[in-house]
Amino acid sequence: MRTTIGIVIDEELSLVPRHPKDAQEMFALVERNRTELRAWLMWIDATRTLGDAVRYAQFAQAQFDSHLAFDYAIRRNGELVGSIGLHGIDWGNRRSEIGYWLAPNARGFGVISRAVRALTTHAFTRFDLHRLEIRCVTDNAKSRAVAERLGYAFEGTLAEAYYLHGAFRNIALYSMTVGKWRANG
Repeated sequence: MRTTIGIVIDEELSLVPRHPKDAQEMFALVERNRTELRAWLMWIDATRTLGDAVRYAQFAQAQFDSHLAFDYAIRRNGELVGSIGLHGIDWGNRRSEIGYWLAPNARGFGVISRAVRALTTHAFTRFDLHRLEIRCVTDNAKSRAVAERLGYAFEGTLAEAYYLHGAFRNIALYSMTVGKWRANG
């Protein structure tokens, strides 16, 4: 399997592997959008200092280098606007989950849909995965809309599967297989 340095989507948008040198910029983005992001993401509370962001970037880089996960910064016109990645990769069953988030000021321009589309294609063509999943809190209508817009199939609700801010939340499970992706191409 061959990985790439990054994924160029178009002249505006690219996915760049997470790296410690970007930790300060990533931390600043999280800080500016902490309240909005916290509504859906449990890791926000664990990212309180620049040191936390550096440690995560080091972890993400090690995971990327070991092919255990592929975590990318989303850059729009060179500016860091969010993150997307393949997580929980199961090479034996050739499946993974796509997770993503986007800063509020970058929403409404198709950024996350283009990023998920590009990463889906990349996962199926470059990494030879067979199945991808998107999991999000059932109340997160915007995240669910991305999966639905791209043709991911809603498989059901995972009851109380995500512990977020002291309460168990239901998760919507969406999937895509390589055959369906190619057929919808």
